[in-house]
Amino acid sequence: MTNLTLEELVNWMMLRVYGLILLFSAVYSQDNCPGTPNLRPIFTDEPVLLQSTDNATLYRVGRGNGTSLRVLHVYGDAYSMGKAQGALLRDEIAQMVADFFVYLDNEIEPYIKDLPADVQKIILEQGPRAALQFEVEMTKDYIPQHFFDEIRGLADGCDCNVSYDEFLQVHLFPELIKASCSMFGAWGPAVANIDASINQLRALDWGLDNPLVNYSIVTVYHPEEGQGHPFASVTFTGFIGSVTSYGGYIGMSEKVWLSYNESYTRRGVPFHFLIRDAAQFDMTIDDTINRIVNSERTCSIHLGVGGRLDEQFRVVEYSHDEVYVYDDKNFPVYPPAHPQFDSLVFINKHVQPSQDMCMGSLMTKYYGGLDAETTIRNVLGNTASGDMHATFYDFKANVMHVSVGGLPVANSPNGTAIPGPLAPAHARPWFRLDMNALFSQTQ
Repeated sequence: MTNLTLEELVNWMMLRVYGLILLFSAVYSQDNCPGTPNLRPIFTDEPVLLQSTDNATLYRVGRGNGTSLRVLHVYGDAYSMGKAQGALLRDEIAQMVADFFVYLDNEIEPYIKDLPADVQKIILEQGPRAALQFEVEMTKDYIPQHFFDEIRGLADGCDCNVSYDEFLQVHLFPELIKASCSMFGAWGPAVANIDASINQLRALDWGLDNPLVNYSIVTVYHPEEGQGHPFASVTFTGFIGSVTSYGGYIGMSEKVWLSYNESYTRRGVPFHFLIRDAAQFDMTIDDTINRIVNSERTCSIHLGVGGRLDEQFRVVEYSHDEVYVYDDKNFPVYPPAHPQFDSLVFINKHVQPSQDMCMGSLMTKYYGGLDAETTIRNVLGNTASGDMHATFYDFKANVMHVSVGGLPVANSPNGTAIPGPLAPAHARPWFRLDMNALFSQTQ
């Protein structure tokens, strides 16, 4: 030590500090993450037909008894796809709407403080339904017509004492209350040890008290010629917006941007319609970035955009005033909680910037091998992120892995299940969906 130059001494000290960071990260990932590895089944069963009608078919993947996932296919123009879903799932859609409004009336209070002042005033003076109608009025001039057509079809097909206006109000709910979520995009060296090009995670943390968790479904859209390409939305019965979407070319993730403190507007396109349009119409990351930049934006969120043709991933800070696009080189990092990685960008479920060590330590530990099984079992299991649903997009294989909140399932044949009426998606079975097969399926 006494013969070291100043430069050598500094390098020696930096190596020791870096070694301690890695050691601490490894220990933290094992002992201090809030969850545990998820050892539950990953089902690969072929879909089983449950029922069908004109322009819609409903399938089940898995084994039932809390270990199944529903997949709905809809076909045709926007109105026809909405009408088909409304007719096929009439009773369930009516119950979803009823449950939703009860939840809204009874559970909105904790969220009011985080809403813009004008929306707070409406809720306090007129109630939450009036706030949703206000959102409808503020956004209707910016929503593409095909969404109105599909919602009209949904109301007509359902014919279930739920008015068209009530359906519109339900569809503006994500503009009112947004979700805390996790995401990552991994490519190149971050997946070098596995057979992959670009892998993407989307974990939705929207609360198990939200009744929408009881209506989870994967809807595969087969739009008529000239209206984009087939795509999938991990969504809810009777809800045509998308907070999680994958179109084979573009995959979308989303998270609320709570630290944003600049201006808002209620006039613009609802973000969950933009997310869906990206999956339906866009082919490259630039297509989606241009869509975002050229849209009238309302709220502040983080969007994750993965591209099959680009073989890369971008995080977008999306707000009324500004759009910031980040890759693996310019994303803000704050080690040791959030180190910088080559070809990997991630955001944990906490308010950003976050000093929580868990997800960063797991990214360090599993860098190079971030495939679906590793992410399901060790990343989401340990971070305990993704309560309502979670999705993993494997672009090279064109496969989605999906889990949804639901009945508790034991973590091993002799293990115990999470107590309570519902378990989060990250602690439930997963389902592998071959999107080549689903996108090419005819009725």
